[in-house]
Amino acid sequence: MTAEWLLQRVRGLADPGLRRRALAVVLAQADPAVAAAAAADLIERAARRSGDADLASGLVCFVHAVADLDYATRQALYEAARARGAGAVARLLFDASPATAEPGTVAKQLRPERPLRNRGRELTLGERKALARSGRRDLLMHLVRDPHPDVVRILLDNPHLTERDAVALAAARPAVPAALAAVADHRRWSTRHMVRRALVLNPHTPVHVAMRLATTLAAVDWREIAGDSHLAEPLRTHAAELLRAGRPPLP
Repeated sequence: MTAEWLLQRVRGLADPGLRRRALAVVLAQADPAVAAAAAADLIERAARRSGDADLASGLVCFVHAVADLDYATRQALYEAARARGAGAVARLLFDASPATAEPGTVAKQLRPERPLRNRGRELTLGERKALARSGRRDLLMHLVRDPHPDVVRILLDNPHLTERDAVALAAARPAVPAALAAVADHRRWSTRHMVRRALVLNPHTPVHVAMRLATTLAAVDWREIAGDSHLAEPLRTHAAELLRAGRPPLP
């Protein structure tokens, strides 16, 4: 089974959220061996033809649809991928990661009160969430530095947030892994290459999330990821395998 089997099921659906849900249903109902073979072909073709918009958008849709699958479906696809030696597909089906942030640092970032500006008064979480709905750029510029996942989720839905702001959220260090996962899962911002790239290069992003997003990037990004000693070894290995998949076959 080829990538076309997956792509034809989302062509014609313009809304990313609808595409994602539709493909998740297809994957849940399909023969795992068929779905795993099609996914492997999609990854390999996208790696070799990075300029193909149809393949690229289909791959982004696939990695997000995987996140919506229930455990039983994910497990069946994982076993089918392993059986055919498709390690790049199998790794996309992981749904857990080792800790990517120190518990003490995360606890400090999750404090319910923190100032908006240096030397400003401490604001409650509720106050910061209310401000995150504001259209004022001066407030948003400060709020993109707020690490709390509840604030980040509201910011992501704010129509006044720009791609530059979303990249700043994705690149924030130190960061709460749950906040980065929220950026990675957002229906609007997760489709932006620079946002996905910033998330993958952030060592605080959950590893299984970073591996999914890394799959949608390009060879120049994979080369950087594979050589970055600050990133988790499984992610670096995944990037190296994608690089190999993107090389043209020997004559």
